[in-house]
Amino acid sequence: MGRSVAPGGGALAARHPVARIDARSHWATLALPRPVAQSFQQAADLRAFVEFHLESVANPEIAYYVSQALEECAALRALDGDREGHWVRIAAAAALTDPCRGFDGRVIEPREIVSLLTTASLGGERHDIARMLLFRDIAAPKAEVIDEIPGLLATQDPAVVRDVGAFLSKGEAVWRFGSEEVPAPTAAIAWELAACDLGYACGPASRIVLAQCAFEGRCGAGSYEDALMRYERADLMADAQRLRSGIVRALREHDWSWLGLGSDPNSSGKL
Repeated sequence: MGRSVAPGGGALAARHPVARIDARSHWATLALPRPVAQSFQQAADLRAFVEFHLESVANPEIAYYVSQALEECAALRALDGDREGHWVRIAAAAALTDPCRGFDGRVIEPREIVSLLTTASLGGERHDIARMLLFRDIAAPKAEVIDEIPGLLATQDPAVVRDVGAFLSKGEAVWRFGSEEVPAPTAAIAWELAACDLGYACGPASRIVLAQCAFEGRCGAGSYEDALMRYERADLMADAQRLRSGIVRALREHDWSWLGLGSDPNSSGKL
C-alpha cells in the first residue's frame, strides 16, 4: 500500500512547506524558548535546525525532533533529484526535499537516528518511546512492551497514536478489536485515519499527502483519506473508516480491552 516513506509516517506528516529564508539569521532570531516542535515544523533548512539544536539533545524533546529531521531527510534521499513528470508532482517533490538541501553530500546514518531516539526514550519522552517501537525486531513478541501501550495512547497525541497503531499492525495477520478480528492492512489504515481525526496533519499540504503525489503520482487529493480512497479497495476503505470511529471512541474512553491490549490478544494472528 502507499505508505509514507518513513516508518509509520513520522516526520513526513508533521511538517508543512514554508518559504526559504536565510538559515543563520533565522536561528539567531528564533532561539529557544520558542517551542522546538514549532521550530521543526516551520524550518526551511533542516540541517540548520539540526546543528542549532545538537548541543541540547540531552533534552528528550529536542532529541526527538532532531532525530525526526534526520529521519525525514534520510528517507527523502531517494526522491531528491527525481524532478521528472507532471509539474504538480515536481512541485510536491520540491516541497518535500528543499528543506533537506543542506544535507547534500552528507551521509545520514540510521544509527544516528536510533541513538537519538534511544537516549530520549530513556528520558521518558512519549514521542520517542512510540517511535522506537517501529524499530523493534518484527519477530520480537509484542507482549514484551504491550503494558506500555495504554499509557502512550492515553495521551491521545496524534503522532504517538499513529506510531503505536503502525507498531500494533506490523507483523500481524489480524488484530482483534472487541470481538472482531480485523485484517492488519485494514487496521493499519484505521489507525492512520484515527490519528488524522485527533489532529495529525492530513490536509492537502501535509507531508503525507505531498509524499503520495511525489512518490506515487497520486496528486490533487484533498486529504490523506482522499488519497487512500483513490487506490485502496473500496471494501477495505469502508471497513477502515468504520473501525477508525471505534478506535477514536476507545482512545477517549480508555477502553484498552476493546483495542486488543489485554495479555497476548493476538497469539494466533502472527504472520
